[in-house]
Amino acid sequence: MKNLYKCFLLGLAILFCLHTQAQRNKCATMQVLEQRMKKDPSIQLRMQQSEIKTQKWISANRNAKKAQKLVSIPVVVHVIYNNATQNISTAQIQSQIDILNDDFGLLNSDSLDYSHPFWQYTADTEIEFCLATRDPNGKATSGITRTYTDSLSFAGDGYEKYTSTGGKDNWDPTKYLNLWVCDLSASNGTLGYASFPSDLDSNPDEDGVVINYTAFGNIGTATAPNDLGRTATHEVGHWLNLRHIWGDSTCGDDFVADTEPAEKDNYGCPIFPHNANSNCGSGADGEMYMNYMDYVDDTCMVMFTTDQGMRMHAALNVERAGLLTSLGCSISSTINEVLLENTFDIYPNPNNGNFIINAQLTKNEVVSITLYNLLGSKIQQYDNVSTYPFLMSLNDLPNGSYFIKFNNGNYTITKKVFISK
Repeated sequence: MKNLYKCFLLGLAILFCLHTQAQRNKCATMQVLEQRMKKDPSIQLRMQQSEIKTQKWISANRNAKKAQKLVSIPVVVHVIYNNATQNISTAQIQSQIDILNDDFGLLNSDSLDYSHPFWQYTADTEIEFCLATRDPNGKATSGITRTYTDSLSFAGDGYEKYTSTGGKDNWDPTKYLNLWVCDLSASNGTLGYASFPSDLDSNPDEDGVVINYTAFGNIGTATAPNDLGRTATHEVGHWLNLRHIWGDSTCGDDFVADTEPAEKDNYGCPIFPHNANSNCGSGADGEMYMNYMDYVDDTCMVMFTTDQGMRMHAALNVERAGLLTSLGCSISSTINEVLLENTFDIYPNPNNGNFIINAQLTKNEVVSITLYNLLGSKIQQYDNVSTYPFLMSLNDLPNGSYFIKFNNGNYTITKKVFISK
């Protein structure tokens, strides 16, 4: 009997450890970052440089009346499924888009009451989301892709982001927020993870957010306690350069002034005030555990702060500036635009940088051709081009993805090219 009792206690201990480990893996953004930094130490330098740009933008725009002009972000949802259950419904996808708009717009019905001490810090971030109506080629789309995979589940190691490894290639990450929804049960409890803006230039093919299909939206496969769509709210916060409120270390820095200092990550649904007057420096009202960037249950995370909103807009005006001019949520309905899209041909693509452009345009029609990098910075421009084939020599540029824009005075068409030497 004594041995049986010991086995029982051991079993409980194992279950507790597994549950605790699963909790602490609910967001794998920082774990993925740490793994990548071990392979590529230059990532840390890029993040430091990104932080300098972020703080510079915030400092310059803090008092600007229109610093947070409403920004609409086109979203493409890539559903990766092995069975019918994982192939979530369009209604469930729309529920997640609605939740993002509510949470980022301070329209959530469970927001803090006016009498709550932290109410003064809550913010409408002036950021909204829309399912893309136009794909990177200018064609009409539902904003949803569905891909069958032979993989029973994914480990959160990026395989879900590539068609070649059973996932789905992302759309132009400078113009769309890519959301992958898949089974992450091979990841030891991960609900989701995201890429930071500083990764966009160096690792564009993996830019976006990955969410477990059991933590997406608030209907269908969404499962308590992660059934209110707040996993995506949290991960999109990372995608827009927010950190966890405890700064991922004891009493760490999240680079935001109006979130209370926090000792560590919080789980479940703490009782207010939580950890008041802590050694980390929280005040009498304790830690801001109800912030979307903590680890509490969906029912308990209800707010972004004003300074978190500023930080996200800094990302949208620095590394993610391409989203400000994205046409992903516009309606592509003109015949001329479709004809123009089909007019230009770039080959060979990819190649070492010597691209040939062919076009079938009306006689005497001139076009400007402009090359941009993934950050939206102009590299080269050719005006009044009217003779084809047109040679575009880019062999002095480093390997990677670039965008070529054609403008005929009425419409702009963008095509992606790859330099591989």
